[in-house]
Amino acid sequence: MKLYDRILEDFRRASEANAAKNIERRVASLNHALLIIAELEGVLDFERGGVVARHLQGFYRVARSLIVEANIRATQESIERLTAYFMPLRQAWQKVEEDVAQNRISLPEEPTHGLRKQSIASQSEAETSSSWWSA
Repeated sequence: MKLYDRILEDFRRASEANAAKNIERRVASLNHALLIIAELEGVLDFERGGVVARHLQGFYRVARSLIVEANIRATQESIERLTAYFMPLRQAWQKVEEDVAQNRISLPEEPTHGLRKQSIASQSEAETSSSWWSA
């Protein structure tokens, strides 16, 4: 969920930068969101994730297109559309986390091979700290 929070934060920063006519900051924020999406897509497990992984891959592909469009159009509406697009997915992950915490569902053990522990989501223009990440 932290990666989705960071993507939403990138969209908020991009919106603020766009309102301030700060093109460099808007582009940097949207490009950072693209990096996170690439990270999320890169760890999709199609064997274990099945149809959900395929749907997420499609979601990420559309998201990338919308981000490129937002960078080109540079309108508040295009950035707000991104936020509206990601918010339900973030809320769904929040629900899963709550259900797991309350033992309503259990998640399968995650493989540790090939996964990076440090998240690019925790890095911003001014930040260098690292964090453990989850989707």
